[in-house]
Amino acid sequence: MSNAPQFGSDSLPVIPRWVGQQRRVLELPVRFVGFWTAVLGPFVLLAFLASGVAQQSPLLLTALLCANVVGLVVGRNYNQ
Repeated sequence: MSNAPQFGSDSLPVIPRWVGQQRRVLELPVRFVGFWTAVLGPFVLLAFLASGVAQQSPLLLTALLCANVVGLVVGRNYNQ
């Protein structure tokens, strides 16, 4: 006889409905911020490039580029 646990459909955890509702409630503001970061980020980057701030602090330019990419990924399905 084997003492190994039997895994079937009964052993899977059941996710309550309220968890999915809370997830949707939290997703909307995160996607909102991501969307608007992706939309407004290029304008901020252009302003930094035009003013010369980007040449003085390339680390800030890199951080803004990364924030723009993260905003693109996070906000891609906003308002759909």
